[in-house]
Amino acid sequence: MSKKWFNILVLSAVAFILNGCDLNPFHDDEDKYNESLSEIRPYQRVAIISGTKEDIKRISLAISDYIVYTNEEKELNFPSNWTIAGANPQENETYDRDYDLIHMPVDTGNGVYKSRIVELCNANYAKEAVASSQHYGSALPFEVSVHSDGKNVYVDMLDSKALFSLFFSNSKDKDSLKSMAKTINFEIRTMIFKALVEESVTESTKQLGPKFTQGELNRIQERNVYKIGKYQSTIDNNFTNQDVKQLAETIISTFGNSRSTADINVPSVSSGSSWRSARDNPIVLKNIYIIEAYSETYAKMVTKLGAEYLTALPCEVSVYLDDEDSTGGTIGISILNPNFVFDTMLKDAVENAVNTKKITKEEEKEYDNLASIVLSDLYKIVNTAIVDSGLSLKKVN
Repeated sequence: MSKKWFNILVLSAVAFILNGCDLNPFHDDEDKYNESLSEIRPYQRVAIISGTKEDIKRISLAISDYIVYTNEEKELNFPSNWTIAGANPQENETYDRDYDLIHMPVDTGNGVYKSRIVELCNANYAKEAVASSQHYGSALPFEVSVHSDGKNVYVDMLDSKALFSLFFSNSKDKDSLKSMAKTINFEIRTMIFKALVEESVTESTKQLGPKFTQGELNRIQERNVYKIGKYQSTIDNNFTNQDVKQLAETIISTFGNSRSTADINVPSVSSGSSWRSARDNPIVLKNIYIIEAYSETYAKMVTKLGAEYLTALPCEVSVYLDDEDSTGGTIGISILNPNFVFDTMLKDAVENAVNTKKITKEEEKEYDNLASIVLSDLYKIVNTAIVDSGLSLKKVN
């Protein structure tokens, strides 16, 4: 028997035996859990485990293994199953325990280490999220980070309430999404605690990041959240989903990888940025192809402000056959606007980092135009890929 299948059987047996164990004090009491969170903040701390940076891989794999190999409908009574990005069986994807987790650099100020980002996917919730417009795909999937200060390992999650309030503010389904967000938060936390059954875990409901008042949320405008481009053929061709996939794959290859970053393919990007795709293939959601990428340099700058900001990374671009054009003649590209992300998800982060001496006053200046630089780089990389895709595209908006 192969080691992989042996691990699957062991994990399945453990999940079955521990199905009744209640490590989350809010398990089976979703209302009590939601009442404990009185504010809207971008991030939640879920768990604290005594350990060092060497324990990050083991803990992150425990979470991803559990989610991949557990039938949450059957064992947790969830309405639908979860998986992790890159391991969706509906897309004929196979689970690669190391590759499917994003290894994101964290700058502590005294050195750099690799954290892990576990990206959770639920087809039913995701389809509801993008039901009113395809461009919302660039705000998904749901993210959990695993990082360490050398004494403890922390498991944080992107708060779905904040995600839907900030990035889906103009959705016609925003009221139903708000309700769904509470369920998503509860289910993610429950799966994390079930996954860490063999660890000595301290449960946390600490909310992190800037606070948002309802008035601030009401003032958020969708036009600031996404940069959307629509493209048609210069030779009057209609497009298929295969064409969309081809364009997404070209964008990924243009971003490059750890061996060949975007600097080589797009020399005009910012010097020393070292952009690369986080994955070799796009995440597929209802015929929306999601590309994730990050700059080693800029990721280190963001995490130097605090590792709690990890789930605001990486940058995301989605490509889709625009369903507003019934002829199939339009491809849409949506970029999650870095300026909006910095203004919301990282609001006051630089000032707080100066006050806590994570960065110096001199370093503070380096952040002044960072979001605009990132957006400029994304435009250049995507535009280069459009030319190289062979689809003969012209921008029509």
